[in-house]
Amino acid sequence: MNNFLSSALTAADAFLCVLVVIAACDYLRKVRPIDQPLLSAAFYMVAIGAFGAFVTAIQGHWVNPFGVMLHAGVVAYAWARRAHVFG
Repeated sequence: MNNFLSSALTAADAFLCVLVVIAACDYLRKVRPIDQPLLSAAFYMVAIGAFGAFVTAIQGHWVNPFGVMLHAGVVAYAWARRAHVFG
């Protein structure tokens, strides 16, 4: 049962990391880095970090449940603010 839970967390984290990368890249597509350099740098770091977390999750490293919660929070924030970003 514990192995199943670990595999489920790894799969959920990998999926959420992909969503975070997509959301960050989509935001960066809409924003000019010259206009908002700090926010753009933050989203670049989020995209790079989420991609790195995705790679480590795929390689089979142990997934921290709080990291999964963090990625879920970023995805929820991006989903809730999508009208503001694309408006």
